[in-house]
Parts: sequence; structure tokens; C-alpha cells
Amino acid sequence: MTVTKRDQLKLPKRKTPAVQLSSEVEIYLPTYHFLVNEFEHARRHELGIIRDDHEEFIHQYRVALRRSRTLISLLKPLFRRQDKEILKDCLRQLMQHTNLVRDLDVFLINMEQYFSLLEHQHHKGLTRFFDDIQSQRRKALKFLKGWLKSSEYNSTCKQVLTQLENMRNNPTVEGQLESNSTAHSFLWRQFKQIESQCHNIDANSDDTIIHQLRIDCKKFRYLLEYFTPVLPIKETKLQVAQLKILQDRLGSFNDSSVQLDFFKHYLTEQKLKSGRYKAIEELIDIYADYHLKAKQLTVEQLILFRQPNNLDLFYTLYQAPAP
Repeated sequence: MTVTKRDQLKLPKRKTPAVQLSSEVEIYLPTYHFLVNEFEHARRHELGIIRDDHEEFIHQYRVALRRSRTLISLLKPLFRRQDKEILKDCLRQLMQHTNLVRDLDVFLINMEQYFSLLEHQHHKGLTRFFDDIQSQRRKALKFLKGWLKSSEYNSTCKQVLTQLENMRNNPTVEGQLESNSTAHSFLWRQFKQIESQCHNIDANSDDTIIHQLRIDCKKFRYLLEYFTPVLPIKETKLQVAQLKILQDRLGSFNDSSVQLDFFKHYLTEQKLKSGRYKAIEELIDIYADYHLKAKQLTVEQLILFRQPNNLDLFYTLYQAPAP
């Protein structure tokens, strides 16, 4: 990551879509404008990624693409099948090319924390580990820069906009429904899926089940934030706050899992009892403990989330369309 700040680009601000969501408008039109606006917002981060000004450029690029993928997936009745499949495939390609750089950035961002966790005798080995991480990142960033400048990348981006235009010019029957009733229908369906998952998770649940809940909660939050303009403000803010607390717990659990997997894979490539090996071996022991604690805290948070007074808020708003 670049350390000089003298000519660093500022992070782009998200613009307001040309047509915004409202109760009366047919759902397809504001959805089209939101997705185009979100995609253009993602693309405004390209130069910052290429210049490697700050890791936040690639993070926000990915957030905008992920939000778009989520809405296309959850609002699928608004899209013709072919348009939806092409959009999902294009956005998946765009995301995949950024995966490795972002994964490595997370380790570099947490570098000081790792050093603080280990005794001084392991710092030399940990330094070698981060030398390897930075080397991998340079190679991965070079590949990503080439992709962002390629004709294939530009073609993929044009394809996204083409399919979105198809969605606007040829709306489905469901796309022509009013936004208000549509919002309740989509939110209720996603909420019930999450509620079912929450009731089936305990301390003995497999990690993959908890990871899937994290993904689905993130999708639900994106959906909730999108439909906020046609929902009661106070209740929606409470829901978003509840989801954020749960997501933070699920995120901590996922982070510890991802780091453990990375450390274990890295260890297989190192010489037994080398400085790198010993340092990462220590981190694995530490993060294994973190992982167990994070799982317990997640289960406890799920119990709180399932409390009737919390669930009633969701039931009241989504179980039936507002009159």
C-alpha cells in the first residue's frame, strides 16, 4: 500500500440516483437507476485502485458491486432470466479479480495487531511472513491493474449497462408493481429465511452454517437499506441497528475463521521449525481460541436477536403489505 499522501485521490462520494424509490412509482424504474448509479459509483474507484492510493478504494469498489449483486439476486422477478444471469456472471467476474488483493490487504491492515499478540522472539519470523504477504500483494495488484485497463474489463462493464438497459426497457409484470407492496413481499421472504436459520444454530453448529447466515444477513441489510424510503423511518432504523450488531458478531467469527484457514495453508508451505513456521504456529493457537470465543458470542447474540420483542418488529412491518 502506498504511504505517500501528498497527491492521494479522495474517495468518491455516492451520488443520488436520477429516479429514487417512492411508494407510488413502479419498482423497476428506481431499481434500474439505483443499480446504474451503484455501478458507476464502483467504477469511480478504479483510478484509486490502479494508483494504489489507499486500500479503501478497492474495499468500496467491492461493496458497491456486492450491493448490486445482492439486489439483482433478491429482486430477481424484476429481471428477465437471461438478463439476470448475464448480470450475475459479469458482476461475479468483476468481484473475483479483486479477491486476492483485498484478502491480503486485510492482513496488512492488521499487521500491528499480529505483532502485539506474539512475543518478541517470534517477531523476526512474523516479519518474514509479512514480507511474503507484501510480495504476493505486489503480484496480485499488478494482475488487477492489467485487468482494469484491459479491453475485456471494459467489455464486461458495457455488458452490465446493456443488461440493465434491457431491464428498464422491457420490464417484467412484477417490475411494474408499486414499490411499497413489493418492498414488503421481498423483505418478508428474506427475513423468514434468516429467522429459520437463527433458530437452527447453536454452539454445536457447523461453521459453514454460521457463515451462510452472515451472508444472508448482509443481503437482508442491503435490501432493507434499499427499501428504507418506503418504510417507517423509526422502525427501520431499529432494524438496521439490530442487524448491524448481529453482523458485527458474525463478521468477527468469519474473520477468525478466514485467518485460521490462511495461516494453516501458509504453514504447509514453510520449512518445519523455521522462524516463519514458529510465528504462524503461535498465531494459529491464538486465533483458534479467538474463533471459539467468537462462536460463543455469536450464539449468544443470536439468542438476543430471536427475542420476541425484536422479532415482533419485523413481523409487524413485513408479514403483510402496508394498507
